[in-house]
Amino acid sequence: MRRPSLVALLAVTAVLVPATGASAVPKDRPWATINVCDTSKKRNAVGIRAGIPGNGRRQRMYMRFQLQWFDTAKRRYVDIGPPSTWIRAGSARRLKLAQRGFTFGGIEDPPAGARFKFRGHVSFQWRALRKVRRGAGRGRVREVVVRRAARVTRGRLRGVRGGKPPRRSDAACVVEGPAVPPAEQPAS
Repeated sequence: MRRPSLVALLAVTAVLVPATGASAVPKDRPWATINVCDTSKKRNAVGIRAGIPGNGRRQRMYMRFQLQWFDTAKRRYVDIGPPSTWIRAGSARRLKLAQRGFTFGGIEDPPAGARFKFRGHVSFQWRALRKVRRGAGRGRVREVVVRRAARVTRGRLRGVRGGKPPRRSDAACVVEGPAVPPAEQPAS
């Protein structure tokens, strides 16, 4: 099977939409889900949404999104294309939970009769300002990572913003190639 390639990366615009029959998004730990999967307006696009909890400290929160493809030959998910840049999610002191999203677009069509299965992997960072104590930059303030976390996408979460269609929250996204045309029947 061919490995899909990414041509373009697009940001996700979001609105708050509840999902029925699902558990609420965790407010005390990071989470990730797929909320856009190959829609008519975003053909061959996969949108990943994630949440990062604040901790009441003077820190900034960041997320980075990576699309992964299930390689059937290796029987595991592998990274596809570059990840997003680090996206600032807000103040850990002011926000109890911040949601951000990223859409990977321009995924190549699977061959006829085949399908590609994707999931997301999200890295989280909490960063604080610290004074440099040694070296040439001594006395300057710089941002340092004080905590890290990572999550793969999971489904059935309620309270995820920006789902297409509304209330979407999936662990994986399957993009299918065109149907295989039936073999022509010989004339009798």
